[in-house]
Amino acid sequence: MYAAELLLLLRRRHIALLAGISLLGVGLCAQAVHSNVVVDSNPSVFAMLAGLNAAGYDTGVSAKNPIREAVRAQIAAHPSPAVTRLKAYYAVHHLPNRAQDLARYVTLALFLGNPPGLTLTITPEGLPPSAESVSDILPLLRDFWQQTDMDAVWQKIQPGYDAALQADAAQVRSTLTRVNAFFRIPQAYSPRQYFIFPDAMIAPGESDALNYEDNYYLVANLHLKSEMAQVRHTYLHFLLDPLIAQFPAAIDPVEQEILPLVANAPALHVQFKRNATLLYTECLVRAVEIELDPAAEAARDAEVQAAMGQGLVLTGLWYDQLTKFSTDPASFSEFYPQAAFALRIPDLAGKVKHLRFAPAPAVSVAAAAPEPIRAPSPMALAQKSFDQHDLATAAALAQTALRQPHQDHASAYYLLGKISALENHPQPAMTNFLLALQASSPGDHYLRTWANMYLARLYDAEKDRAHAVAHYKAALAVADTPASKALAEAGIKAPFLPPGRPH
Repeated sequence: MYAAELLLLLRRRHIALLAGISLLGVGLCAQAVHSNVVVDSNPSVFAMLAGLNAAGYDTGVSAKNPIREAVRAQIAAHPSPAVTRLKAYYAVHHLPNRAQDLARYVTLALFLGNPPGLTLTITPEGLPPSAESVSDILPLLRDFWQQTDMDAVWQKIQPGYDAALQADAAQVRSTLTRVNAFFRIPQAYSPRQYFIFPDAMIAPGESDALNYEDNYYLVANLHLKSEMAQVRHTYLHFLLDPLIAQFPAAIDPVEQEILPLVANAPALHVQFKRNATLLYTECLVRAVEIELDPAAEAARDAEVQAAMGQGLVLTGLWYDQLTKFSTDPASFSEFYPQAAFALRIPDLAGKVKHLRFAPAPAVSVAAAAPEPIRAPSPMALAQKSFDQHDLATAAALAQTALRQPHQDHASAYYLLGKISALENHPQPAMTNFLLALQASSPGDHYLRTWANMYLARLYDAEKDRAHAVAHYKAALAVADTPASKALAEAGIKAPFLPPGRPH
């Protein structure tokens, strides 16, 4: 069972609060067919945040939230050994960056079952690295929940959560429905969901956003009206990330020509300097936000220039494309491929070379809000299991990747081929290597080289020299290292013999 499915089982009350929010038809029909957006209270998130408040997380206390004050008062009235240990743990593990410090604990909470057990719903190896780094807080958190009678506190504050969620539901619905109307994306049933977990124990303006497998999660302050920008921002990623992933070739010029130019942009987060896909996506998201924000209507050009000065240099190109989209009858899913490949990246690169980047802003609560974190993909976990010689787990994770539309299917087939070869199952191995070649991109020289090398050697083992030579030649055509070229050339000259087999 996936973590997202387990999380669905943990929700208590508001699972249908926003039923159909993203499937109202957006000009197509009025009947909701599925709920993509779920706003709900989350007892595991509350447990973690209450524990952090006990341990010394005081950000935003001056905002005087009655629920948070009541919980903190309850904790203060019940001093316990667990609180003392939590304070020591929090102090020792404290990070200078407040947003990163908070985000790793909140991310961990998203993979926990209900208190008091607070058990992991996935294997420890599947945790995002940031969450794994603080996972040893869990025994302390369980003791804290028991020793301060937090179950009674949680039950007592539920009416306050209910009232806050109900009050903000209409604005969440209005905000996200407007996004849907802008994109004109016809909606159909999808298992993907966007979970919003508001909580009184997190400071206003601070949040943690995460996407895991196909689902997206946002933890923010209980009063969502003040968090709408982050709610919308994460929802834009929820809608756009899968669409962008369908056309990776559109991002290649960004990696080659733009990424080196923004490396020294002081205001650009380091993740966007290292990852072309994240930079590309964030620029599109920012352009949409400028288009949708009524406050920016009179000064949109200035907003675009400010975004580019921060290092989000594709914002202007995407803003121009969105202007064209506003008069195009197509949905954005139809419009996007044409627009993506129409971006004039070489021309932009020439301009960026002369662009004066803005200085890094002073750290503030709003500026410190983290960007969505990417949990390890099934293929990353599969490769890790393979490297640890856990072939059964690696194969299961590779099969999981094949069931998900936006995973690296070529690498999944390639790994399954290697596993079958190691287990001495030549026919499944050959089938998977052939599928890997079919699913791979022309530029994936490493995979195409070695999938062909494996196939060639498997054909040699079957004494099918004609097919073996064909695959050795295919490997040689794409080999990009002297060693792989030498092996392919040797295979063309003579059949491969495993070590120890007589000639």
